Order: sequence, then C-alpha cells, then structure tokens
Amino acid sequence: MLTHELTVVEPGRIEVTQTDLDDRLHPHEVLIETEYSVVSAGTEGAGFTGLVKQMPFGDAGQYPRGTGYGNLGQVLKVGDAVSGVQPGDRVLSFARHASIVKTDAQRMALPVSCEAPGQHLVFTRMAGVSISALRSSSVQPGDTVLVVGGGLVGNFTAQLFRLAGADVMLADLSELRLQQARACGIEHTVNPGRDDLEAVVRDWTDGAGARIGVEAIGISEVIAQTAMCIARHGELILLGSPRAPAHFDVTPMLLHIHLEAIRMIGALEWRWPQHETERCRDLDTNYRQLAAWIASSQLAVEPLLTHLASPADCQQMYEGLTANKEEYLGVVFDWSLLR
Repeated sequence: MLTHELTVVEPGRIEVTQTDLDDRLHPHEVLIETEYSVVSAGTEGAGFTGLVKQMPFGDAGQYPRGTGYGNLGQVLKVGDAVSGVQPGDRVLSFARHASIVKTDAQRMALPVSCEAPGQHLVFTRMAGVSISALRSSSVQPGDTVLVVGGGLVGNFTAQLFRLAGADVMLADLSELRLQQARACGIEHTVNPGRDDLEAVVRDWTDGAGARIGVEAIGISEVIAQTAMCIARHGELILLGSPRAPAHFDVTPMLLHIHLEAIRMIGALEWRWPQHETERCRDLDTNYRQLAAWIASSQLAVEPLLTHLASPADCQQMYEGLTANKEEYLGVVFDWSLLR
C-alpha cells in the first residue's frame, strides 16, 4: 500500500515523499486514512530548523526524519486485539503527517464526532498539550493566571484556565497572536516588546503578581521573565520545552522563587498517566473532554486556523510557522487535496 508522508530531508527542507506501507497489523494497531493533520510549530519547528540538534540530551537530530503527531482520519482496519474502535470510525491519534498511517490504539486512537468540522477537531491534539498545565496547577476560580506565549499551546492554555474560572492574561510579541487571543475570549493581553511585562502584571493584580504563571514557549530567558511576575506562594508552570542553550544570570529568578516560596512545576504532556488513577486524570480523559469542548465551540478554534493547506505546500507552511508569526499560527493539512 502506498502512502505519502512529510519528511524533513535536512534542516530547512521538507517535502512529500512516497513510501510503501505494509498494511498488515499487529494486534493493537489501527490503519487510518488521514483527513487532516495539524502542525505543532514548537516541536516540529525544532526539527525543521535543526534546533533539535542543540538539545542537551535526547534526540540528537537525525535526518531525514518524519514529523507530526496530530492526525485525524477514518479507520480502515483494526488489529485483532483492538477494542472500542472499528472500521469507519473517525479517530484522533498521535500519528505523523501521512495520507495512510498505522498507529498503536493503546497509545491513542480516540473516536470523535463525525459531525464536527475536521479542520477544527484536529486542533484537539494541540489542546491536549495545553491541558497538562491546567491539570498540574492548583488553580481556583478567581485566580490570576499569566500565560506567556500566544501560539496554539499558549492560546489553548489561556482558554482552558478561563474555562476553569481564572482571570487570564496572555503575553506575546506578535500583535496577530494577541488579536487572535482576544477573538478567543481572552480579555487581557500584553506585548512585552512594547510594554514592561512585570509592571503590567503588577498593575493588573493590584501589586501582588499573578497567582500562576505558565511559560508556553520553551525559551529559558522567557521562563526567567515569567517567574518574576508571580506572586508569593504562586506557581510557575513550564509547559514549553526549553531546547536552545542560554547564557544569562539566573540568580534573580532563583532568588525570587526562593524568597517568595514559588513552586516550579514541569508540565510535559508525556509524563501524564496513560490510565486514570484515583488522584489523576489520564490522557484519554483529557482528550475526550477537549474534543467535546471543541465540537461544542466551548474552546474556540476558528480564529486560530490561519492556513488550511495541501501537504504539497509543506515547505511554505513550515517556513511561515518558523519565520513569520504575524501571518502563520494554525496550519492544518487537508490530505484530500493530495489525492
């Protein structure tokens, strides 16, 4: 069986490649024909630009490399041990950008609405990254929450904290992203390139600082800046994954965290349990809830979809996401345009 997939051939170059896919399935696998796939600008951008090579541990950045982990499509066939999913179902999975994919149903093959627009529903994948910040926090209704970073992950983070009853401010250097945040219901926005972030947050919180700060980009210097905006006994949540080396004085940040008894919390999605426990929700529960919220428009998606593109336009889309944040934010590939 032939499949078309996106391959980062080398840093800065991505293209559609054609490969042979063995359609024989292991017991827990599912074969899916892709409708839409969404681009994660942070993680995938690091692979596209070569930034992944600078990470101090983990993947050293081998090329060529596949990319993508947000796939929505129709099930063609299921393995003998798969339950809860059957041919014809529409499912969300962690599969890559490709026209036909095989994925492990034990990891994620979540049946979702057949009525909701697929180009919107596929954003559930990015909201799934964001919800770990909410789940990791001790947020209560009325708390002030500062989200730094207005990409898809940051925007959904702000929306989710707002749904939880918090008073939310989103900070970003892009005026487009601030405008999109307001279109999604986030009333308080600030551009740290134009205004003093700490001063704006102090004014917003009557001098106290934000109860919770979420850094949703993954830049070490921005984490330090976010920390300085947090109130005594507050929480600093690291949602973005720092990748690039940084050389700056971290003592002011660490001293503030120490003196103000601030908790620093890592909120990487992949550390979330696969199965629900008495103390913790699981990934399936998170995604099921998010898909329902998007289908019912409780989570806003339409303002975030800046480009619905053919996979054949992948080079333009990845260049735009990594270098032109005033025009590119939410990129979704429509795989029907390639067939």
